[in-house]
Amino acid sequence: MSKKKDKKRVKVSAPALMASSPEPTAYNNVWSVSFDGEKNIGNIGPIKKYIVDHEALRLRSWQLFLESEICQLVFQRSSTWVIGSGLKLQAEPQTEVLESEDIDLDIEAFNRRIESRWKVYTRSTMADYADMVTHAEIAKQAWINSIISGDVLIVNRYENGQVTQQLIDGCHISTPLVGNGTQFNGFDFVSSFGNRIKHGVEVDERGTHVAYWVKTGLMKYERIIARGKSGHLMAYMVYGLKYRLDSVRGLPLIAAVMETASKLERYKEATLGSAEEAAKVAFITTHGPASTGENPALKGLMSASGFNKPASGDNPVDVNGKYVLNQVQATLGKQSINMPIDSKLEVLESEKEIHFADFYTPNIHLVCATIEIPPEVALQKYDSNFSSSRAALKDWEHTLLTKRHYFALSFYQLFYNLWLELEILNNKVQAPGYLMARQSGNRLIIEAYRYARWIGPNVPHIDPLKEANAERVKLGAAGKDLPLTTLEASTESLNGGDAISNIRQYAKELEEAKKMKITSAQKQTIKEKATD
Repeated sequence: MSKKKDKKRVKVSAPALMASSPEPTAYNNVWSVSFDGEKNIGNIGPIKKYIVDHEALRLRSWQLFLESEICQLVFQRSSTWVIGSGLKLQAEPQTEVLESEDIDLDIEAFNRRIESRWKVYTRSTMADYADMVTHAEIAKQAWINSIISGDVLIVNRYENGQVTQQLIDGCHISTPLVGNGTQFNGFDFVSSFGNRIKHGVEVDERGTHVAYWVKTGLMKYERIIARGKSGHLMAYMVYGLKYRLDSVRGLPLIAAVMETASKLERYKEATLGSAEEAAKVAFITTHGPASTGENPALKGLMSASGFNKPASGDNPVDVNGKYVLNQVQATLGKQSINMPIDSKLEVLESEKEIHFADFYTPNIHLVCATIEIPPEVALQKYDSNFSSSRAALKDWEHTLLTKRHYFALSFYQLFYNLWLELEILNNKVQAPGYLMARQSGNRLIIEAYRYARWIGPNVPHIDPLKEANAERVKLGAAGKDLPLTTLEASTESLNGGDAISNIRQYAKELEEAKKMKITSAQKQTIKEKATD
């Protein structure tokens, strides 16, 4: 047999064929597919690249604030908790940093002087550019506008030896038309300084906000620089929510649930309207197959229409003297009705109201969650058990402190930095080494002086005794006699005013008691008599 014929008789197994063949087979095909998050085509839907319409979002958000009581409730409750009657300054210069720079500071004297002057300044209208409201009201307006509009422009101004603040609604920040100090280079609007202008915010090549363009008239714009000659921020934005890193404008907090909130409001109005209309028709008459179709209220209708008039000849009237000509007998007035054959008088009932809460409540919780406030806190409804209520309050406490911290840094702190420097320059407070640090550009010393905390009312404990005992257990036996708080902290937690002022007032009252020769025994006698 020839070699050619022998080769034809050779059998090759399938694995050998797969290993030796250069062509792809059904066993080793590899498909390269671009993954965009969708495992099954069409299940997620088309990809959308949103171009944010800041003006439309701002208008819709304010519309919901006016039309939806739920939206207004969560916005107002959020501002009440975060800002309240204004955050309190707690000056805390970093002495260790100052000592490392060979600066000796009387921190107690510094703190007392700064805090007392700040308290008087912000409790008056001196901090307001329009000289109309206190600084606490300015802070509350800034918070409300930032979370509803998405952003608000804060402008610090120096006039007549003092600094003031002005709030400008985000709707006035817009890119000016060509010819108003700007030009269009085919891609972006550019100012005469060579910086890009995006949505009214002028930024340099590093992304730093250089200026803000405020529309003051039909074709008029004012360019407000962000940083003054001293290096202080004189104008800056406070945001509610940022979209992407390169975004210069903010978003309303409720942007994601605007449609839900709007439909929820329409559903509530429709349900209430339906219930109101159903309540006007209290009874219906149903007729069976053997019914004559007679109307049981026919006699009353005939009397109201003038038939079978009473002896006086007048139409019957109700207790208010109104004619019942077009009214159907709706109230029976302890009467019994002789129904026609195979007829029944039934009460008209609607089941829509029964299921109202099943739909309305979960969506309210969704809106509250978007604003990051627990429904129990927003609705002021604490009807859960102790553990659930405590968990909700502790979660809200963490959220509250975080929100308060970042708002304080973006609003209070920047204004305080400017105010503090003016106090030092005017020799109202002694700050060794501060002016030298300004001249040499030592920012570490400057920031050490500026360091401060901003505190507001704390979330109250459901059971303060349980909370205190739990902390005692954590301290162990070695710390059983250590104080868990201070007089100042206790006064703040009870909203009892200022601890130092309370001590001074109490000392004065004790002196007056001594002058009037009121002893502790006399006080006890007076107390016992009052008890009796």
